[in-house]
Amino acid sequence: MPAVLYDRQPRSGTAPGPTVTACLVWVAGTLVRVAGAVADPRSAVVLVDEAAAVLAAVPREELQRSKASPVQPLTERQLAVLGQLQEEVSLRQIADLLYVSHNTVKSHVRAVYRKLGASSRAEAVRRGRELGLVGPLPGSEEGWTDGA
Repeated sequence: MPAVLYDRQPRSGTAPGPTVTACLVWVAGTLVRVAGAVADPRSAVVLVDEAAAVLAAVPREELQRSKASPVQPLTERQLAVLGQLQEEVSLRQIADLLYVSHNTVKSHVRAVYRKLGASSRAEAVRRGRELGLVGPLPGSEEGWTDGA
């Protein structure tokens, strides 16, 4: 039987805080991604089981709260970068638009990914839209109604 990363019984009758919950959700997601990448089916099953055990340790309301908002709020500059990530422009072009260096934009992107629990540009934008941090692209059909 695999070892459980997190004790299923809350200590001293308290639920884990938002930081612990966010870390547990991240660990579970990482385990699932690793399971998808390993060639050994038995190892993949163990990793997925471990991820399920980790998520089972988090009270449902705490899990929902962790998905509803980022652990840390995005700064104004990080929000600006997130907004630009929707566009099909390079990080260097974003740097030029925001009058900052390419390395500064890369740092902001890393912070946005970390704070939103994303591992890709598309995932960060999707999560930003879920949280209402960015809207749909102008001219996209997302959120469009015909008034009927």
